[in-house]
Amino acid sequence: MPKNNPSHDHHFAPVFYLENWIVAPETKLVEYARRGHGPIMGRWTGPRGTGYERFLYDALDGSAPSLEATFMMPADTSAAEAMKVFMRIGTKLDWTRKQRSAWSRFIMGMLMRHPDDIAELKQLIEDDWTNLTDEMREQYRQRWQEGMPETAEEWWEQNREEYREAARLQWLRGMIDNEGVGARINAMSWNVANVGGGKHKLLTSDRPIYMTDSLDELDAFIMMPLTPTKLFIAVRRMETLAKIQELTTDELVAEVNLEVVRSARRFVFASDKSQERFILNHFGRSNQPSWMMRLAEKRARGRRARSAA
Repeated sequence: MPKNNPSHDHHFAPVFYLENWIVAPETKLVEYARRGHGPIMGRWTGPRGTGYERFLYDALDGSAPSLEATFMMPADTSAAEAMKVFMRIGTKLDWTRKQRSAWSRFIMGMLMRHPDDIAELKQLIEDDWTNLTDEMREQYRQRWQEGMPETAEEWWEQNREEYREAARLQWLRGMIDNEGVGARINAMSWNVANVGGGKHKLLTSDRPIYMTDSLDELDAFIMMPLTPTKLFIAVRRMETLAKIQELTTDELVAEVNLEVVRSARRFVFASDKSQERFILNHFGRSNQPSWMMRLAEKRARGRRARSAA
């Protein structure tokens, strides 16, 4: 089999992140996935051999620069540097502003970079232009120039494919790099729970974020496994962290693993096969909507409200 070309294989489960699930003396991690219509099975693999889709962050028609080269790879490089703070010995996390922003961007990316999210975003753009509002039509009229189609509807029909590809990448970057959401994550209290003394190790997946439905909730939190023995925890209030700390190590690991495995869409990752039965029993069982699906529904509600007004 030819070696994966990193310029073509775009990792929605970043290599630097998956490397944390390689625990000596092993030289690989375990990937659980369903291939074709067969059962979910585990296999040993390297981080570069999993969690990717070819050309995922490229415009298929070449109408826009590669988002992989211009944004995703640089963002992952910065996030990898930021992750090193979590790996330091001691309890104090000393962040530079750049590192903190890089980690917030990584969290947002993990909520939106999955292939399912990209497909959802493409449909969202299609829905927006298929259901043009009076405001969008007025904006088109204001920007109209000689030689352009007379109506916004005609323009969309003529430029659908090219615009949709470029807009998909532009919107994705804008949402991952959203200053408002990033500022809210930056403002949370960041902590690391060391859970190495528990019965089981932490698992991860292609949906590794465990969080409240909104960051505006009083008890808002974000959790994400960092390694098989370290858990990232961000909270809006220290009272929320205190509640989490009331859980035993085994209870906390079990809760996070259940959420991460149930939320998986294509892959679950582990450092070994000791939790295989648990993974097979819970893989992809969650029916909770993704961040992108909630955004699509919110925009759909807005369109319906404007149409009814």
